[in-house]
Amino acid sequence: MSAHFDLDDDFYANTFTEEDQAAFEAEPESPRKFLIAWALALFLGPIGAQRYYLGLIPTALTKTFLFGCAAVFVVLDNVNVSLLFMGVVTAWTIVDLFLLLSGTMRDQHEMRLTGFQKFAGPCAAITVMVLVGFLITALVMGTSSGVTDG
Repeated sequence: MSAHFDLDDDFYANTFTEEDQAAFEAEPESPRKFLIAWALALFLGPIGAQRYYLGLIPTALTKTFLFGCAAVFVVLDNVNVSLLFMGVVTAWTIVDLFLLLSGTMRDQHEMRLTGFQKFAGPCAAITVMVLVGFLITALVMGTSSGVTDG
């Protein structure tokens, strides 16, 4: 028994219409660049660098404060509390990456970032590769730390 899928069915229809595309293109563009915001989020996201760049200062300061708390608790040798703070910062950074790559994160004036349409696809692919690389590295380090000589 073969399955029959009707690709013209409304269930599978693309909901992004030509009117939606025209409305998106009519929105004012920010002087801020998508590619710069994405790179800052990917490599300096835990300290809130992309939020500073986009002018989102209150949330950038909050993110930097949380990262600083994690660092302070490492110095104070309270690793469990530090991991709690770093977990929050890491989750927030991943959410920020998704918001950037979906075009949802805007600058302080709610303007869309310049270059989003051109670079979103390749940046999404690179983001996935980097996150998977971090995951594999963490798994290898985690399993290697339990191995002892003798």
